[in-house]
Amino acid sequence: MSDANATHRMEVSGESDGESKFVARARDHKLVMDDPEAMGGDDTGAMPVEYLLAAWTGCLNATVRAVAPDFDLDVEGVEVEVAGEFNPRKHLGRAEEPRAGYQGVEAAVDVDFVGSVDDDTLAEFTAAVEERCPVSDNLANETTTDVTLRQE
Repeated sequence: MSDANATHRMEVSGESDGESKFVARARDHKLVMDDPEAMGGDDTGAMPVEYLLAAWTGCLNATVRAVAPDFDLDVEGVEVEVAGEFNPRKHLGRAEEPRAGYQGVEAAVDVDFVGSVDDDTLAEFTAAVEERCPVSDNLANETTTDVTLRQE
C-alpha cells in the first residue's frame, strides 16, 4: 500500500474448523474466531463481533497517531476502550428484532500527549480522528454488502 492516492482492495479468507470455530487469514496472519461455550462454541478465539470492536480500537489508535502531526501534537501513548450492545437473538433465529448487529457502539480514547492541549484543539482533533478513522466510517455509515453463497 505504498500509493496513498490509490484505492486498495483488502482481502481476508478462511474456513470453518468445527461447528463454531473459524480461522481467517489476513495476509500472513491468522484470526481465530469462535463462540463462547455458553453459545455452543469451544471459546478458542474471540467472536466475530468482538473482532469488529478490536478492529475499531486498533484503527482509532492508528488514526490518532496519523492525525496528531496535522495538529502539531506529539503522542506518547494511546489507550482505547470500546463497547457495544449486542443481542444474539436474531442471529440465532430466535427473534425478528432487534437487528442482528450492535445496537450502538462507543469508544473512549485516552491520549497521552507531550504537553497540554487546550479544549478547542482537543475538540477539533477528536472530530478529525473520528472522520478519518476507516473503521469509524464503516460503523457510522451504510456500506454496501454483496454476499454470494456457493455450493461445493
